[in-house]
Formats: sequence, C-alpha cells, structure tokens
Amino acid sequence: MMNFYAQLTQLIFSFYRENPHELEEIRYLQSCKLSRRWGVLKITCPTHEIAEALILGIDTLKEPIAQLRLAQQIEISVNRGLVQSFAVPSSRLTA
Repeated sequence: MMNFYAQLTQLIFSFYRENPHELEEIRYLQSCKLSRRWGVLKITCPTHEIAEALILGIDTLKEPIAQLRLAQQIEISVNRGLVQSFAVPSSRLTA
C-alpha cells in the first residue's frame, strides 16, 4: 500500500506524465517527504542541494498544485528549518 507522501508526489508527477522536460525539473521531489495541512504543502528535503533544485523549478511545481487545488502555499524545508515559502496562485480554470 502506497503511503500518503508517495500519493501526493505521484499526483504531481502524473500531471506532467506527457511532458518529460517539466518532469525532469521536479524529479528531486521523489526524494522529499510531502505533507499537506491548512492549505500548506510542506516539502521536507533531505539536503539543501535538493531544496535549491526544487526552488529552481518552483514554477513547474506550482502549476499542478494550483490546478489540482492542493494548497495555497508551498513551504520547502530541510531538517525542520524553513528554506523558502511560496504563494500558489489560485487556479483560474472554470468548468
């Protein structure tokens, strides 16, 4: 059975399954733990290098989070220390 961290990661990766370039930009997400609470997606990275790589691809990361309405904010941390926080724009899509 897949754990919740893996489910969130897989959901974000599935968003880019047809676009390998964007998938490559956020590949480091697979080595991080993800959790979601009170509209905040917390990404806990094992190293600062991985956190910095995700920050470089933050726009690619924001897109599925906004479209899937997973969170209004992303927090990237290492060893419980916040590295950077990003606001996620609300999705403008209408049914």
